Amino acid sequence: MSAPSFGLVKWLTRQLSDITEDGCIVRFELFHTIEGEHADRLELWRNSADDPRDPQELGQEIQDAADRDVQSRISGQPQRYAVYAFRAESEEHEGQMSFLVRPTLHQSRYGEDSEPPTEKGVIAHFMRQNENMHRLMIGSQQATVGQLTSDLERERAARQKSEDLHWAMFDKYQKLLDKEHERRIAEAKELMKARRLDEMLGVATALLPIVITKLVGAVNPQPATPTAAAPLAPGQPASLVPPARAVGYPVDPKDAAIRLFFANLSEVEISGVLGSLSGPNQLALAELHRAFSEEAPSAPDVAARQLTVRKFLKGLNEQELGGVFASLSESNRSQLLALYAQYREIEQAEQANKPEILRS
Repeated sequence: MSAPSFGLVKWLTRQLSDITEDGCIVRFELFHTIEGEHADRLELWRNSADDPRDPQELGQEIQDAADRDVQSRISGQPQRYAVYAFRAESEEHEGQMSFLVRPTLHQSRYGEDSEPPTEKGVIAHFMRQNENMHRLMIGSQQATVGQLTSDLERERAARQKSEDLHWAMFDKYQKLLDKEHERRIAEAKELMKARRLDEMLGVATALLPIVITKLVGAVNPQPATPTAAAPLAPGQPASLVPPARAVGYPVDPKDAAIRLFFANLSEVEISGVLGSLSGPNQLALAELHRAFSEEAPSAPDVAARQLTVRKFLKGLNEQELGGVFASLSESNRSQLLALYAQYREIEQAEQANKPEILRS
């Protein structure tokens, strides 16, 4: 057996001589400690104030107990021991002293199993291995579950934030759609109001001369005097002469020009013009042709026909106008261009006199 170390004997001397109001050190305990796990108590020594222990003898006994324990272990590694000093009946130790004991017999290979090569040792070896594997697996699973939990919380917060943003944007989008719908309804109402006012002004403008003529004619009736017959143009049939020669009212140049234009159309040109128009415009053109074919020299009828012609020309689109001009001969095309220019000037003049909101 080896002798105790000088540090151990010095510590025991100090502990044995430490006497306080609670008394002296009454016992010493020796523990075999394992790092990070637990400690096993090996021996216990009593001490009393009447018969105090000798520090050198007590140290030798502690060293001998540690040597016996280290020889019982076959790991071949240095073992760590700790001595605890307790005062009176207290469960808490007053001090401790740790020391290492190196075995005298070393194994040739380190890192071998500490269990003996018996059936009990093999069972202990596998139990320790299973415990270590279980501890490793539990630690790995805890780390994985912790990482997944943090990822899940982060993704849940991001998803909640995205959903809140989505619903906020959807709410704003619905509000914008409602505002746009209300704005379109208001614009449509204003447009319909402007169109109705425009139509009423157009009808009033067209009917005003008729009403004035009837009122003036009713107040100052004058006998109808036949006017001189207009000279016939070369090659013009007598049935197509404007009704100025009939009786009564002055002839509108545009009315006579339209009569002449219809009279100069051939059957091929009429078929081409009708083929270029849509269904409603074909009916409107047929109605115009019938109206201008009748002998109606009164001023109200002339004004009504002119209003119908203007509406018909406004309803033509570019494609229909191109088809109509392509179906006509050179002379009829020139005549139609002159008529269209006259009506276009009338429309522009009326548009210039309208308020800004009623201009189309």
